[in-house]
Amino acid sequence: MKAVIDRIEDGKTAVLMVIGGGEMIIPVKQFRCKLHEGMWFDVVFKPNKKAESKSLARVKKLQQELMHRSNKE
Repeated sequence: MKAVIDRIEDGKTAVLMVIGGGEMIIPVKQFRCKLHEGMWFDVVFKPNKKAESKSLARVKKLQQELMHRSNKE
């Protein structure tokens, strides 16, 4: 996917227009390079199974804690 910086708002937020439709709003501090309007990016989303597993485990633990609390009442 390709995207271009449409504008930078308040020096803090980059608004990228995605070719084919849509936009992404990303904090400037997330980029490792100096940004400017009209700058093009190749955007690649890669699944992160490790982060997903950690997140699911955390949610399951919280659900179990809530169920345990509700059973005590």
